[in-house]
Amino acid sequence: MGSDKSVQVLTLLKEISVLKELDSAYEAGPKTQGEQNAHQQRQERHQGIAEEIKALAKEKKNDEQQSESSDR
Repeated sequence: MGSDKSVQVLTLLKEISVLKELDSAYEAGPKTQGEQNAHQQRQERHQGIAEEIKALAKEKKNDEQQSESSDR
């Protein structure tokens, strides 16, 4: 991965960490409608982050394959 992609992945992983902390607090406490909505939004964002990381990994794989092809 290029350094910019590495930075993107690290940023996304940090965001996942924050989301997990918020979800842990949610699980431990009372659940108002607002908290339930926020929890749902965090779950959706978590899924979005997973997709972004997969896309970055796919780009990396494609970049590596192109690099190998041009080296030949």
